[in-house]
Amino acid sequence: MNERVERLETLTSKQRELLKKLEHENRHLRLQARALSQRIQHLEETNVVIDREIAEIPIGFDLIPESDLNRY
Repeated sequence: MNERVERLETLTSKQRELLKKLEHENRHLRLQARALSQRIQHLEETNVVIDREIAEIPIGFDLIPESDLNRY
């Protein structure tokens, strides 16, 4: 009977260690997911700004580099 109790205590201890490890990994993954979500949001906002700026350039409008304007 004593061996069974020791075996159960050993298994319980190992399970607790594994649970702590998995909880730590879970916290780490949640932080990564939050960071990636924020990054995606930032990229989507940047994309909207770029789309808006592109939409403001008239079609057929030739852009002249600033260095060419300064020659005249």
